[in-house]
Amino acid sequence: MKKTFALHVIATMGFVAFGALALASANGPEHSPPPPPPPPPAEYDFLWAIPGDDGGITLTRYTGHERNVVIPWQLQGMPVTGIGSGAFWGGFHLTGVTIPGSVIHIRDRAFANNRLTSVAIPNSVVYIGSLAFEMNRLTSINVPDSVIHIGDGAFANNPTLTSITIGDGVGVLYEGVFSGGSLRNVSSISIGANVALRNSEPPRFIAPERVVWRTPESIVWRGFRAAYEANGHRAGVYTVNAQGVWSWQAR
Repeated sequence: MKKTFALHVIATMGFVAFGALALASANGPEHSPPPPPPPPPAEYDFLWAIPGDDGGITLTRYTGHERNVVIPWQLQGMPVTGIGSGAFWGGFHLTGVTIPGSVIHIRDRAFANNRLTSVAIPNSVVYIGSLAFEMNRLTSINVPDSVIHIGDGAFANNPTLTSITIGDGVGVLYEGVFSGGSLRNVSSISIGANVALRNSEPPRFIAPERVVWRTPESIVWRGFRAAYEANGHRAGVYTVNAQGVWSWQAR
């Protein structure tokens, strides 16, 4: 009787073991759910063109949905050298963007109408177009020495600005670059030597002699310009105190 019972136990254990092996085989790697597909390459989030003037690619439109965008150095094996007009304009509500050191041109309205609080412009950029960073929330601007042109209204409508740095490459700087209240809270402007400062032109329907430059941004601009000219267009950091008096110090 004991021998018969032992045989039954062995047979039962063998059946259980076989069933476990069969179940494991059924749920093994060949039957497991497929892994999720990899995310699409970043290049699918951009439309671009090849203008041919600098041997690189110009981004013409961002089609992704990220709030913080890292622009690639190259697409299809070619360097990204330009950010096209309106490429990131409006609707995307960007809060951050990384511009690679391959970029040479930032065209008109490239990043306008977003929520950028800061932006690092690489030392490869030579051209910043009109309204390029208009209507953001920038608190500071650092234009590198490589930049030789800043278009009208490039940093307009950024009333959160408190400090500005203009590199040594810019030859002419217009007040209109910071129109729309962008200068009203600025207390520090660092600038290179011998930059030609130009006031904004009055509206065409107002005679120049009737214009009164009393807006907050114009008051800041005029005070800064007077200090810069009084110091012989000398490079340095110009700061303003609570009484509206500007002073110079070496940078």
